[in-house]
Amino acid sequence: MPCRLLLVALVLASPAVAADPAAVEHFEKKVRPLFLSHCAKCHDDAKAKGGLKMTSRAAVLAGGDTGPSVVPGKPAESLLLKAVRYTDEALQMPPAGQLPDADIAALEKWIAAGAEWPGAATVDPAKPKDGPLFTAAQKQFWAFQPLAVPRQPTPGPHPVDTFVQAKLADAGLKLSPPADKRTLLRRVTFDLTGLPPTPAELAAFESDTAATAFETVVDRLLASPHYGERWGRHWLDVARYADSNGMDENTAFGNAYKYRDSVVKAFNADKPFDRFVREQLAGDLLTDGDERDRLAALGFLALGPKVLAEPDKQKMLLDIADEQLDTTGKAFLGLTFGCARCHDHKFDPLPTRDYYSLLGVFTSTRTMQNLNTVAKTFEHGTGGGKTKEQADAEKQLDTLRREIRLIERDFGKVPETDKAKRKELHEKAEAKRAEVKKWEAALPKSEFYLGVEDGTAAAYGTQPRNLFVQVRGNYLTAGEEAPPVFPRILAGENQPPFVGLKPNPGDKPVSAKTRFGQLRDRSGRLELANWIADPTNPLTARVFVNRVWRHHFGEGLVRTPDNFGRLGDRPTHPELLDWLASEFASNGWSVKRLHKLILFSKTYQQAGGTPPATDVENKLLSCFPRRRLEAEAIRDAMLATAGTLDRTVGGTLYSGANLDYVREVQYDTRRRSLYLPVIRGKLFDFFQTFDFPDPCVTVGHRTATTVAPQALFLMNNPFVTARAAEFAGRITGGETTDAERVTFAYRQAYCRAPTADEVTRTSAFVAAYAMSLRATETDDGKRTTAAWAAVAQALFASSEFAFVE
Repeated sequence: MPCRLLLVALVLASPAVAADPAAVEHFEKKVRPLFLSHCAKCHDDAKAKGGLKMTSRAAVLAGGDTGPSVVPGKPAESLLLKAVRYTDEALQMPPAGQLPDADIAALEKWIAAGAEWPGAATVDPAKPKDGPLFTAAQKQFWAFQPLAVPRQPTPGPHPVDTFVQAKLADAGLKLSPPADKRTLLRRVTFDLTGLPPTPAELAAFESDTAATAFETVVDRLLASPHYGERWGRHWLDVARYADSNGMDENTAFGNAYKYRDSVVKAFNADKPFDRFVREQLAGDLLTDGDERDRLAALGFLALGPKVLAEPDKQKMLLDIADEQLDTTGKAFLGLTFGCARCHDHKFDPLPTRDYYSLLGVFTSTRTMQNLNTVAKTFEHGTGGGKTKEQADAEKQLDTLRREIRLIERDFGKVPETDKAKRKELHEKAEAKRAEVKKWEAALPKSEFYLGVEDGTAAAYGTQPRNLFVQVRGNYLTAGEEAPPVFPRILAGENQPPFVGLKPNPGDKPVSAKTRFGQLRDRSGRLELANWIADPTNPLTARVFVNRVWRHHFGEGLVRTPDNFGRLGDRPTHPELLDWLASEFASNGWSVKRLHKLILFSKTYQQAGGTPPATDVENKLLSCFPRRRLEAEAIRDAMLATAGTLDRTVGGTLYSGANLDYVREVQYDTRRRSLYLPVIRGKLFDFFQTFDFPDPCVTVGHRTATTVAPQALFLMNNPFVTARAAEFAGRITGGETTDAERVTFAYRQAYCRAPTADEVTRTSAFVAAYAMSLRATETDDGKRTTAAWAAVAQALFASSEFAFVE
C-alpha cells in the first residue's frame, strides 16, 4: 500500500508542455529516475498494486484505494513526503528502505514547484518507432542550423539598428530619441564595470563635444580592471561558482578564488572566447600559453557540488560526471544534456546514447583525488608537478624536521642539573632549525589549483573507457556501448568516434558487468573542447553573443539563455543574432569588440520609457528597458558612494587552502562583492535579499524581484547604516551650506544635480531630524551628522539609486 501512495504522486500530470522549463528539467533529472527505480515495476498496467494504474492523467488523479498523495505546490500537505520520510510506521515507502536525504529533497522540490510531469504527449508523434534517428522537424529546428550571415534589411549607419528598426517598422513602431548624456553614462558605466560614474567623469563626458565622445568613454571603461570584475561575475553565474562544496559536506574550496581571478584576468585581457572555452574544459591538455592560466581555468569543471558521503562510489563518479556534462552543455551550447540520462530527451533530439557518449569524456576525467575519503579531497593540486630538485629538497626538510623532534625528545629526558648536555642538545637543535630555514627559503613555491586531469589506471574509477548506455539511468543495467561521438543532431549520424581505442592486451573480452566498455587512448576532453570552440559549431557563438546582449538589455535575443532547445524561447531577432554571432566568430572571438558593436548602436543609446501596448514586453526594443541592479552592484555602489570602496583587484579574503569558510566566513569588508565568499546553502544575507543566483546550477538569467523585504533590509541592515554614516562624513566634511551638501550628495549618489525642490525639502528634513534628536543628543555636530546619515540612507534606499534607465 505505501508504494501505491508513491505512484499516485509519480504520475500527477501537468500539461503536455510544462510552463516552467526548470521544473521540467528537475523532474527529468532528479524525480523520474526515482520513480522508475523504486516504483514502476509494481504499478504498471499489468500489476497496478493498490488499484493504481499509470495509464492516464485522469486515472492517476482519481488515485487508488486511498486517493492522491500529492498536493501540488504544498509539500507539507502531501502524503508522499510523509511516506518517504518514514515518520509513520504505517506509511513507509519504498518498502525496501528509506531514500537518501538528497532524493527526498528532490521530491519535496518537485512538489513545491507544482509536481510537473511531462506526459507521453510531449514526444514527437511524427517520429516513427523504427524510422530515421531524427525527424525532419528536429533537423530543421532553428538552433541546429549553420550560422548564416544575413543581409542587412536596409542600408544604415549601424548594422544592429537596421535589424532592430526593420522589426519595429513592421509593427508600426520606431526607436526612442537618444538618451541624455547623464543617463547614458550611468547606464554604460554600470554595464561595463558594475560601479557608478563619478561627477568628474560626467563633467568630462558632457564637455566633450566630439563625435567620438561616447567611444572615448567606452574605451576607458573597457580598459579598466573593473571591467573584468563585472563581466567575470556574469560568467561565474554560468559556471555555478562557489567557495564551498555544499550538499552533505559543505567544506571549503580553498583554491576556488584562483579560478575566479583567472576569469577576471581573461576578460580584462580580452582573451579570445574560443581559447577561453578550450582552457575551461581542457587547460591541462593544452601545451601553449601561460600554464597557471590554463590550470586555473579547470576550476570550471571542478567547482560543482558533490555528495561526498555517497557510499556508492561508482554512482558518485557518475553523478559528478553528469553534473559536469550538464553544466558544459548549458554554458556553451544552451542544451540540457542532463535530461537524457534515463531516457531519450523528451523535447530535444538528444538520444540517451549521445548522452553516454559524452558522459564517457567526464567519467574518464579525474576530479576527485580519493573517492574513499570525504574531507577536502576534492581539492587536489594540478600545479605542473614537482621537479627532481624540489622533491629532493622536500625530502631533506622532512629528514631535518624528524631529527629536530628526536633532539627535543632527548632534551626532555636530560636532568636539569646536567646543564652541559642540555646546552649541547639545544645548540644542536638550533643548528638544525637554521638549516631548515635555509632549505625552506630555497624551496620553489608550488601553485595549486582546483582542477581535473585525464584519468589514469591508478586513479579510482577514471581510467579512460567508453561507457555502456545505462538503462533507465541505472548503472547496474547495461545496454549498448556508447563510443565517443558528438551530438549527432549537430555533427552527423555517421561520424566516427572522436577518441581512438587503446589496444586490449590479450584481446580480453569486455564484460558488461563492469559497466564500462573498451579502453580509450584518452578522455576526449580536448577533442570536445575543440569541437565546441570550432567556428562552424552553430551554437557556441550564438549562445555567448546572446549572453552578452542579455547583460546589456536585461533580456537576451533568446530569453532563455541556458536553453536553446524546444522548451526555450525562440529568438526575437533571429537574423540579428546570427549576424552578431558570425561577426563574433569571424573577428577573433573578441568580447570587447562585441561590446562595442552593441554599445555604439542607436538601439543601446536610446532613451528609456514605457513600451507600447502592442509590445508590452518590449521584445522589439522601441525603448531602453529599465533594470534593477544586481546585489553586488548595489552593495558596491554604496561603498563607492560612501568613498570607502577597496578597489584592490584579485586575491582572497582568507589564507590557507583548507580554511573552513562555512564556520569562519566574515563579510565585514570593503572589498568588492565579487571577492566575498559564496557559501552554498548559506549565502550572504545581502545576496539572498537581492536575488543572488543558486550557485549549485548554471544561471544565465537572474530574476530581479522588487519586494517589501528589500526595503526593510535597506532600512535596518548594519552594513547599509554603516555606509550611510560614512557617506554622511563625506557630505559634511567639505561643504559648508545645506544647499551645497544636498548638491554634493545627489551628484555622488545619482550622478545629477538636485532640483530646487529637492534642495529645499532635503534641507528642511535635516533641520527637523536634528531637532528631533535634541532630547537624546546635546552635541550639535553629532545631531547634524546623524541627520545627514539619514539622508544618505534614504538615497541608498531609493529606486533611482538601485535602478538604471
